[in-house]
Amino acid sequence: MADSVQIKYIYPSNHDAGVNPVPTRKVTVNMSGLSDGTGETDIVKVRLTDLMKHGGDTPTRTAIEAIQGNIQGMTVLLEWDRAANAQIKMLTPGQYDLDYRPEGGIVDPGESGDRTGNIILTSLYADSGDSYDITLTVRLK
Repeated sequence: MADSVQIKYIYPSNHDAGVNPVPTRKVTVNMSGLSDGTGETDIVKVRLTDLMKHGGDTPTRTAIEAIQGNIQGMTVLLEWDRAANAQIKMLTPGQYDLDYRPEGGIVDPGESGDRTGNIILTSLYADSGDSYDITLTVRLK
């Protein structure tokens, strides 16, 4: 068996219809998972090549503006895929409503050519029945 996971774009609402559906400045993505105990390791949750900024360019970096969610049982590590992964946030069990907009967001420290910049997730200490439900507001750079 494997963990049951889902990724859904809330904004833009038509993103799930295909790759690069509409140029945008931000995306809001919901990711959820129910563990069977195997967990996830460096799983891509936001793939930059699937997105398009205004002007038609693919983003090379992002900034996390907000994290909302609920973690049950496990710990979730959010990172950018870089030549040493760059940590976004370690989420232990609990509820989250974090707003980083006043500080300009949590900005990806990488640069173009430094791996992909995709947002990846690793679940730690996952037991059967543990779960996460996380919504990220991401600004494209």
